[in-house]
Amino acid sequence: MPLPSHKFGPASREVTKAIMKTRHIVLLVVVLVGVCGPLRAQDGQDSKTYTYHTDGSLAQSSRQSAQEVEDIGVIDETGAATTLREKLRFNVDLRTAYTSNALLRGNNSSGDELFLPTVEAAFHTALDKHFNFDLDTKVESAIYSRYQDHGFAGYSSQATLDYHIAPGLPRFYTTIEPYRYDSFSGKPVVFDSVNNGHLFTEAIGFTGGTDWGIALNGGRTLGFLGYSFTDYISDPGIDSRLVHRVVAGFAHQILSNLTAQLYYVYQYSDFTDFDRSDSKSTVSGALIYQFNDHWYGSWTTSFINQESSEIHASYLSISTSVGLSLHF
Repeated sequence: MPLPSHKFGPASREVTKAIMKTRHIVLLVVVLVGVCGPLRAQDGQDSKTYTYHTDGSLAQSSRQSAQEVEDIGVIDETGAATTLREKLRFNVDLRTAYTSNALLRGNNSSGDELFLPTVEAAFHTALDKHFNFDLDTKVESAIYSRYQDHGFAGYSSQATLDYHIAPGLPRFYTTIEPYRYDSFSGKPVVFDSVNNGHLFTEAIGFTGGTDWGIALNGGRTLGFLGYSFTDYISDPGIDSRLVHRVVAGFAHQILSNLTAQLYYVYQYSDFTDFDRSDSKSTVSGALIYQFNDHWYGSWTTSFINQESSEIHASYLSISTSVGLSLHF
């Protein structure tokens, strides 16, 4: 069964990750689709983390300031990561969120506050001038205030190989993504002989996609557009599904340490083991503040409208969250 979904990502990956500083690429914009958190469970397991690359530069992603970019152009730092430590990244994210529809049923009838901690470790390396490899693993949890029996914890991992034709052109990528989430409560969710029915969902996803980022306004603004197709194979098969996603939006550097994001995601899911299809639209905005090279604060709000052929799976949700992240 699909996770209770605000895939705060997640579920949807739905915490906002900041536009982060990196030595590996000229620009990395991470957009978490969904409500307010990084969890794949809170907005259905179909929320994703989207990554866009371009030749532009924002303060959070390059050691150059926007003014330097405008004056002398972008200094390409690709390949600058020569040591193992430079290829590794570690993130700790603590987020508190409010959702108008914790049960993901009907129209905003089950408000609740949540605590969403996430720990992430990742490795990124350039294989040559066109190919990059990224491995990202995270452990995350959702703790509910009112609906405590809906709390869960789990892990996910993404191994991505991407191909860049040339600067300024779209990139293409393929990803393998296993995940598993378990309920805190003793209430059976999905029967599982190993964990006595605490299983929320587990699956492995195989994704192919493309995205394109365009830097504007002297590197202060990034527009992005992406499409992906994912085949999720689950056991039990109730979560097996084919998912199409389209995302479009922009990020804008308001100040040297303050960035705004606004994006729209359309997602269509076709479940393969029974007769169900979901159509979900998400509109989300975020403000990301960089305190220094390691600490980021963020505020995000999202609106989700899901229409499903299974009437009890249709819902509306409005969510907002604030978070503090440590990147090192």
